[in-house]
Amino acid sequence: MTQWRAVVTDLDGTVVGPGDEVSPATLNAAAQLRYRGVPLLAATARTRNGVERLTGLVGHLAVAVGHNGALGWSPSENRTLWQRTLEVGTLRDLAAYVRTRPGMGLAVFGVASWDLTPEYLTLRGRPPAEPWRSVTIEKIADQPAYGVAIRHATLTSDEMIAELSAAGFAERATLTYSAPHLIEAGPLGVDKAAGVSRALDWLGVSPAETVAFGDMPNDLSMFALVGHAVAIGSAHPAVLAAAGAHVPFGDFARYLTELGLISA
Repeated sequence: MTQWRAVVTDLDGTVVGPGDEVSPATLNAAAQLRYRGVPLLAATARTRNGVERLTGLVGHLAVAVGHNGALGWSPSENRTLWQRTLEVGTLRDLAAYVRTRPGMGLAVFGVASWDLTPEYLTLRGRPPAEPWRSVTIEKIADQPAYGVAIRHATLTSDEMIAELSAAGFAERATLTYSAPHLIEAGPLGVDKAAGVSRALDWLGVSPAETVAFGDMPNDLSMFALVGHAVAIGSAHPAVLAAAGAHVPFGDFARYLTELGLISA
């Protein structure tokens, strides 16, 4: 039996519920992993501010991999480990593309700020729970960015990826998604697998000795990297097909107990 030496998990829909809720059982599991010297990593589409909002969890993370792999940081050292940004021409061309498509909204995850067009904010349905700016589409690509998010009211994520691929963006950026009617575009060659691999290398742990938890297509590259992949809750069909196990939402701690990583 493999001796698992690290755990990596997606956040939203995997161990984090609506309203940034993290269950006591999950927090206890994270504390036990830390006490036992088993690194716990987060791999998420969230910003750094979005991870830091999870105050009960963040202190137990060995590394947080944000923006689908484009940013890595150590919470304990309050230190950025790496950052990758979109090529500036690609960022501007994505903004120009969205400008020509009625019904699309764009958000740019800039190094300095999170910028949302009014259309994106309307489609999102609520303002973010962290600092952000409202910026017109004409001025939104004015800073280096970890990536962008594009929303549409009726087009599915797969349909938007098909459109962007036909327009040549799949050769210029990594296209994925973590929610319906939304796509995320990051630096070419950067995904959760790239970020997690870099974090594990920094920690001195092999991917083959790592367990990963996730629920959406942006987790697929991470699932292909690690030794054991676990789909959580109402996971996307592609994630279910790629996983070695499937457990209900809320059973993160119970499954870690089954693996012998923590005690009940």
